[in-house]
Amino acid sequence: MFKKRNGFILLLAFAMTMSLLAGCADSKKEPNASDGKAENGSHAGANNAGNAGNNKKSGGTSGHLVTKDPLELTIHMHFGDNVSYQDDWPVFQKAAELTNVSLKGTAPSSATNSKELFNITMASGELSDIVHFNLKDVYDNYGVEGAFEPLNDLIDEHAPNIKALFEERPDLKRHATASDGNIYFINFIPDGQVAKGWFIREDWLEKLQLETPTTVDEFYTVMKAFREQDPNGNGQKDEVPFFARMKSAALDFLVFWNANRGLYLANDKIGFGPYEDAYKTGVQNIADWYKEGLIDPEIFTRGSKGRDIMLREDRGGVTHDWLGSTAGYNDILQGERPDFAFMPMLPPASVDGQIREETKRAEVAASGWGIASTSKHKVEAIKYFNFWFSEEGRRLMNFGIEDVHYDMVDGKPVFKEQYLKAENGTLAALQEDGVQIEIGFHQNFDYERQWSNAIALQGEDMYTKANVFMEQYPTVSYTNEEREKLTTLKSAITTYVEEMSQKWILGAEDLTDDSFAAFQKSLKSMGVEEMLQLEQQAYDRFMSQ
Repeated sequence: MFKKRNGFILLLAFAMTMSLLAGCADSKKEPNASDGKAENGSHAGANNAGNAGNNKKSGGTSGHLVTKDPLELTIHMHFGDNVSYQDDWPVFQKAAELTNVSLKGTAPSSATNSKELFNITMASGELSDIVHFNLKDVYDNYGVEGAFEPLNDLIDEHAPNIKALFEERPDLKRHATASDGNIYFINFIPDGQVAKGWFIREDWLEKLQLETPTTVDEFYTVMKAFREQDPNGNGQKDEVPFFARMKSAALDFLVFWNANRGLYLANDKIGFGPYEDAYKTGVQNIADWYKEGLIDPEIFTRGSKGRDIMLREDRGGVTHDWLGSTAGYNDILQGERPDFAFMPMLPPASVDGQIREETKRAEVAASGWGIASTSKHKVEAIKYFNFWFSEEGRRLMNFGIEDVHYDMVDGKPVFKEQYLKAENGTLAALQEDGVQIEIGFHQNFDYERQWSNAIALQGEDMYTKANVFMEQYPTVSYTNEEREKLTTLKSAITTYVEEMSQKWILGAEDLTDDSFAAFQKSLKSMGVEEMLQLEQQAYDRFMSQ
């Protein structure tokens, strides 16, 4: 049995605060356009489209056999609080035909808290052969302590597809490597770049005879016009120039004044935006816009339905949100309002003339799987992992089964109509059969391109071509000592920054030179400089691997 520590709750708290402090949005999931549920396909991307579909028709080949005799491996998989491994998923049954390895799920489908379930499993010391989780840093910690098998030698000796990908993409190997230099976890690898984008009511611009804004000053002018010139034509001053689904979106404007919302990376140096003078300038301007009515007065309280409410009521003018689901409102509202046009635009240039998009889809996701150190089938397990990085395995997880989920057309998989037009959405329908489950595999954006509308694809191409993405804060691994200290520091710092920023924006407290100096002094007393030192230490180690 592996050595266990008592700090698991601290680890979970740390993992949760990491995303709040990082200077970009979590690029892994977005809420659905209609009901706010997670779309984990939102982290796909725009390269390698169609390059996973050129093999011969699958089925019956022995080229992927892991073992001569059928073998069943157990798997713990429960993530997102509602997804657990299903033994009857057709995609994994197909993989069993090809590899001779089948999986038996051990996580109860009735469970509703994935983290608690993982905690209980790890505390028991009785692990499945394969363990899936979606908090890699916590997972790595248990690997360092001996719960999971180091995969370095297993990959070198038995996983040529994974090894080749790591050689081609050394950044992926760095992400997979824990603080002790070992690999315990094979990540889910998204594909592409574009995450969130700016959208504006083009029909309102035309009505007011305005152009799409390209600078922060032009953006302000358009927002004022949306607020004051009745673009929805109902005779009431009920327009909300900027709206959003998340309260954190109130800080999406910071980049216009060269400020950062949290931890950020620039020229290999780690910084913390709220500790810098530019943060005061950015928040002060946001507070001024809020006071003028340019930002939703309920930005901090409206919640996940904000986008749906503002667009359906014809009151919202601009948002910054995920491209796929936001563009989908053009289809949703077409019959109701034929002139409705909510179109993507590039971010307005900042005060120094730079066009910056704060978000970007992650190079690697926090979901994935590894092998328990107690498993008696480590070689077979790593060979099974390797299958999903083969051309056939990658196509299977991206598109499903030929003649069931897709047809081959001109050498590329094309989804069948019943999936493209599924009532619960293409992604949800595919996932019911085990397609696009966040195991260790390399995603292919062509699966998402097929069910994205033309406006979403226009936005994807616009942002990709302009290449306006800010450098993203990396996913680094920490030692146990670093993690425990950072957990304590970040919990207090995150809460304080959020509280003060909200008070300043709402006008509950005045933001002056003196009050901001006091804010910086408080951050220093809370250990912000020690936090930056520890982050830099972890980053330098990450880059040296």
